[in-house]
Amino acid sequence: MTTTRRSKKMEKPRVLIADDDPAFTRALTLRLQNEGYKVIASFDGYNALARTVEGKPDVLVLDIHMPAGDGFTVQDRIAKMPELADVPVIYVTGDTSENTFRAAKAAGALAIVHKPLEIEELIQEIERALGRRAA
Repeated sequence: MTTTRRSKKMEKPRVLIADDDPAFTRALTLRLQNEGYKVIASFDGYNALARTVEGKPDVLVLDIHMPAGDGFTVQDRIAKMPELADVPVIYVTGDTSENTFRAAKAAGALAIVHKPLEIEELIQEIERALGRRAA
């Protein structure tokens, strides 16, 4: 059991990014990989759900508005899976409406980062999410 814990701690933290903008997703993937993360990329909600079940990420970075299942749908389905229910969710969105903010908070989002985003802000939120999950 100790070996498993030790091995897991030595692994790179896994971050799933789900966003329907391929250029944004590629740029964010490269930056996070350079920061030492293992990145699982997806371009729609359906694929994000499948990749989450398969890859068991430590943090989810979800766009709210995507085809084939929005970020809220992905989070809702993952929350119903006992082995994934505690995975923290950070939403990224260009939607700055109060309704979207309230819906994200009600869904249990750890953070909401608005586009165009500052990558350092997102990295801080990912680090906060990782610290919270380890605690």
